[in-house]
Amino acid sequence: MARHIYPLRPRRPRKAVRPRSRVGVLSEALVLACMVLAVVLILRPGADAAHAGADPLRIEASADRLEGVGRVIDGDTLDVGGVRVRLHGIDAFERDQLCDGPRGPWACGAAATRVLKARAEGRGLVCRVIDTDRYGRKVSRCEQAGVDVARALVVEGLALAYRRYSQDYVGEELAARQDAAGAWKGSFDRPEQWRRR
Repeated sequence: MARHIYPLRPRRPRKAVRPRSRVGVLSEALVLACMVLAVVLILRPGADAAHAGADPLRIEASADRLEGVGRVIDGDTLDVGGVRVRLHGIDAFERDQLCDGPRGPWACGAAATRVLKARAEGRGLVCRVIDTDRYGRKVSRCEQAGVDVARALVVEGLALAYRRYSQDYVGEELAARQDAAGAWKGSFDRPEQWRRR
C-alpha cells in the first residue's frame, strides 16, 4: 500500500498584532452604545401602546395628575401606579397606634389602613397632585369611582383633618366627632403627637 504524501502548503506570514489603545477600545464601545440606543429608540412602542395596557400599574402621570392602580402603605400613604402618594389634608392614625374605646384599647391605626385598603387597594385611582412633601411623596387628593378616599376616612373617624396644612376636612371631622364615629367613641392621641413620642 502506497502512502500519499501531500505537499505542505506554504504558511502565510503572520501580521504583527499591535496592542489596542484605550482610545480605540473606548471609540468602539461608544459606537456600539450608540447603535444599541438607536435600536432601542426605533423599537420602543409609542404613547398609544402605553395606554393600551403595556404597563397596567402606571396608566397616566403628569405634573398635576396621577392615574393608576392603588397599593396601600398605611392609612394616609399609598402608591398610585408606582408613584408614592400622601393623601392631602388628613392625618390618619398610625399603623401601630392604639386608641381608647368604651371596651378598652383598640387598633385604630390598623383599622385606618384596613379601610383605606378596602377603598383603594388594587382599584383604579385618579389623583390631583397638590404638592410634593419633604420625603418626595406627591401630596394629592385621590378619588376612587368619584369618592374622595381621604374624606371617607375622616367621616369614618379613622383620620383627622390635618389643620396645619389644610382646612379642607375640618367640617367632616366635626361631624365625625359629633356622631362618635371611629376613634371619636373614646379618646386618642392625635397621630402627630403619637409619632412625636
